Amino acid sequence: MNSVSEMDRVLDDNGGSAPTATQPNTKGLLVAGILCTSIAGIYALTTPFVLPALRRICLPYVPATSKQVSNVFQVLKRRQGKLVDLGSGDGRIVMEAAKRGFAAEGVELNPWLVWYSRLSARRLGLHDKTRFLRQDLWKTRQYNTEDLIAGAMSSTSPSTTTS
Repeated sequence: MNSVSEMDRVLDDNGGSAPTATQPNTKGLLVAGILCTSIAGIYALTTPFVLPALRRICLPYVPATSKQVSNVFQVLKRRQGKLVDLGSGDGRIVMEAAKRGFAAEGVELNPWLVWYSRLSARRLGLHDKTRFLRQDLWKTRQYNTEDLIAGAMSSTSPSTTTS
């Protein structure tokens, strides 16, 4: 009987109930859920930017500066028609071309940048004058255009020197 009275005393010291295995630890589940959601979100946001670096030919996203956009249109002054930008990134050149009267199209491999370009064009009211395609610029179709912009970095361009 002594052990039963000791057990009653332990139960009274713990507020009258002993913890059971069936009661879940809600704080731990909440923290685990937040952690897993955060990791999944970071993975989803960074994967499209990391994957191009794992390709045989690495094509990193480098946004065009205002000066570079200005230089493109300095070369294209007094021209009209259709313009295609291979590796359009966030669509700066394509949207500027649409503002200047071109029927502008951007080709980009990164789905996040294509989505961002489309959203930016819609926000600026240029969605009916622009088109953004998610395609590999090395495997893209032929374009019926006189003006083609290819903004690849020199490390990705084929060598033009002969040995």
